[in-house]
Amino acid sequence: MVSAVSTSTAALSAAFQRFDGAASRVASPQGAADPTRAAVDLVSAKTEVGVTTALLKSSLEADRRVLDILV
Repeated sequence: MVSAVSTSTAALSAAFQRFDGAASRVASPQGAADPTRAAVDLVSAKTEVGVTTALLKSSLEADRRVLDILV
């Protein structure tokens, strides 16, 4: 279970970095060759953050259930 949590947190960190990069490109049109692509990347990163957060929550709940069984 620990590897699931560490993998989820690493994926969440990467998704936040992609979100930040896409948001910067949307906010600064001179920096983005294609503002539409930047907006799509922003929505994609937002979705990835949501999915990864749900996976992390599920992993933590599974860990909690295992600990409840053991105690």
